[in-house]
Amino acid sequence: MIKLISLDLDGTLLDPKGRITDASKAAIAKAKAAGLRVVINTGRPVQEGVFFAREAGCDLLVSGAGGGLVVDGETGETLRRWDVPEPSARRALGLCLSWDTDLIVYAGREILVTAAYKREMEVWYPFPAFHQAVTVTEDFWGYMEAHHLPLVKIHGEIGSVRPPVEELAALPDVSLTTSSDHDFEITAAGGDKGAALGVIARRYGVPLEECAAVGDSENDLSVLQTVGMPIVMDSAPRNVKERAVLVVPSNREEGAAQAILSCLS
Repeated sequence: MIKLISLDLDGTLLDPKGRITDASKAAIAKAKAAGLRVVINTGRPVQEGVFFAREAGCDLLVSGAGGGLVVDGETGETLRRWDVPEPSARRALGLCLSWDTDLIVYAGREILVTAAYKREMEVWYPFPAFHQAVTVTEDFWGYMEAHHLPLVKIHGEIGSVRPPVEELAALPDVSLTTSSDHDFEITAAGGDKGAALGVIARRYGVPLEECAAVGDSENDLSVLQTVGMPIVMDSAPRNVKERAVLVVPSNREEGAAQAILSCLS
């Protein structure tokens, strides 16, 4: 019997325009009324995770930064954070800055971007919860050192030439994954969505075998492998679908609502 549902945001709970549909909200409300916990487990910053959790009517223990950070959205308390060790963090950031990539750097609970990239994102990523939380800097490492901030995650958008991201995977204590075919993400080894859900599930007293997870990309693999009921969107790549016990329609076709309701049967 499923007692907790973990929901990814992009490609899953959010529709192609970045919205939570009425059908998904109704399904979450029905799950909550039946006594299930429903939580957000996203690659986005925790600030956005908390925003969408409130909008959707989810519980407010939230995982963000690809599982690198778990917070209590009600109190603001950080429950768990996985930091990339300083030598690997410095090397990873140096590599990323040498490539043709736009970066979002997750430093503690802060979100760092350059001024130019923020201007671009204001056009194609118009989410106020993100932009209100962003700090603009042209010197990521200098800002982190000045404010004693650890590296939690780097999100890189790949340009016209694919960089040798495999160099990141070779660094000690670093995990490399992706959420699409045009990006890469690095976090601390062990700081993934599966580990983050473990923290949340323990807080709620729910065994992982009684949890479901819904996702659509490679950065969801860790949580899909952890839970008793892995559910995957039809838009997911083949290697992600292979982990599913149930494949539901894409986020264009109310797949998230169907996934949630399937946990009630």
